[in-house]
Amino acid sequence: MLVNRCRDIFKSVVFILFFLCTSFSFGQHKKSNGFYRLIDSADIYVSENPEIAQHFLDSIPEPVISNIEGQLAEYYQLKALVSDGLNEEAKKFHYFMLTLKYAKLEENHAIAGMASLELFYNTYINKNDTTAFKYLKDAKIYYTLDNNTNGLAEVMQMPAYVEFYKTNYKKSNQLILEHLEDYKNIKDDGYYYMYALFMLSNNYTHLHDFKNAHKYLNLLKDLKNDNTISLSLHTSHLITAYNCLAEVHLERKAIDSAFYYLLKVRKTGKLMNNADRENHYTFFINYYESIADIDNKNVYVDSLKYLYEQNLKETINASVQINDELLNSEHQLAVETEKKNINRNFILGLLGVLLVIFVIIILRYKTIKKRLQSFSKQNKEFSYLQTNHEKLKVKVHGLEDYLTNVKKDIKQISTISDMAEQRTEIKKLYKNIQNNSTTLLNKGESHIELINELNVEFFNKINSIHPELNHSEVIICYYIFTGFKNKEIAAFLNSSERAVESKRYRISKKMSLQEKGISLVDYLRNI
Repeated sequence: MLVNRCRDIFKSVVFILFFLCTSFSFGQHKKSNGFYRLIDSADIYVSENPEIAQHFLDSIPEPVISNIEGQLAEYYQLKALVSDGLNEEAKKFHYFMLTLKYAKLEENHAIAGMASLELFYNTYINKNDTTAFKYLKDAKIYYTLDNNTNGLAEVMQMPAYVEFYKTNYKKSNQLILEHLEDYKNIKDDGYYYMYALFMLSNNYTHLHDFKNAHKYLNLLKDLKNDNTISLSLHTSHLITAYNCLAEVHLERKAIDSAFYYLLKVRKTGKLMNNADRENHYTFFINYYESIADIDNKNVYVDSLKYLYEQNLKETINASVQINDELLNSEHQLAVETEKKNINRNFILGLLGVLLVIFVIIILRYKTIKKRLQSFSKQNKEFSYLQTNHEKLKVKVHGLEDYLTNVKKDIKQISTISDMAEQRTEIKKLYKNIQNNSTTLLNKGESHIELINELNVEFFNKINSIHPELNHSEVIICYYIFTGFKNKEIAAFLNSSERAVESKRYRISKKMSLQEKGISLVDYLRNI
């Protein structure tokens, strides 16, 4: 029967479509699985030998986003820990931002909590930014979702560290001692007890209570054989504690005691991070100055200068690498988009074949309509197939409408005629860009080309009225016109707020606005 033949053809085509799609997905998954072992290998070495861990991570070929799909949070977490071990602060912050991004997407609450905690620490300590407490709040939320008692214990320690950072040593001790036994009872990871003892020792040192300082320092030393704590991590905390003792003894003019602790630090020099190394050199400079040993003082002055130069060089290199990664990510996104388009076209092609088959069936149905009237059962089956065909047509039409709307959304900002509404949408766009990258939009020409696409009329007008303005001044004029404050403009241009204020003054001077008694904001809005 014709209907039976049509039904068999339909089943065959659907089966082929299903087979090809599942084969493609399986091939991609199989391809990904081969690289997961490199992440496991990197995890083994990340604490004691970050260079080897880096080698394993670099062995994962591009595009990483598809080769290790589902484990990107763990991958970027390891990249951040490697950067921490290599004293690459800029990279570390960048990779923890990516860690948090993918941990949210993959719903990996444990890694999301750890990344949030690290971002809190870096944002608060390195930038002295109180907005960091949002990360601390997020860390508590993620660890609670993960039922991670150890992570919550570390979150509980952070207020004590904040008080230590603000030199409120007594308050810091009070917060730690309230939960010291709780930290000690975490047997599966001695880090939390170690960190509590570390802070207590430093707090009492700064309070000049050396009896208690040495009491907790000795307890800290005893954790050396705790196999839940890596040797490098334990040693790094001892280094900081010894530096603290050297600093306080120098303040008290106890020169011999200070020198004793400086020598203990020097023996473990390879494990010092940049902050400890900087403090160590500075304390040695102060020590040799106090004993009038100019030659040795100058040696450490040169060492400190070299350290600053190396840090600057590493920061510049890190910025270049991060920018390269951003460009590479854009390329990967374009490649992945192209692949998705090919797959979509492939599926649409198969759907087209199905539609052609349905059309042929309909045409043939018209020629043998009288014969099918005698077979009511077959006719019902054919009607069922025809109904499915109409549903497929609606789905395809909906897909086309969706793609058209996506293209319209992309151009929406540039076609808004209401300037106030346009400025609002542009500001949302820029703030979204700022939240996702700390190093974006740091190139002059490409920057003006980007924002010029959003308001061509403004740039044409400002350039014709004031040709004396350079590109960077035109960009600042546009941000002021849009409604940004100096602090926001500085963030987008990777500059300082004072530099933006200085440029605003020069712009007003070039426009002779002081003589006219008009503010720069009002003048630009009236343009």
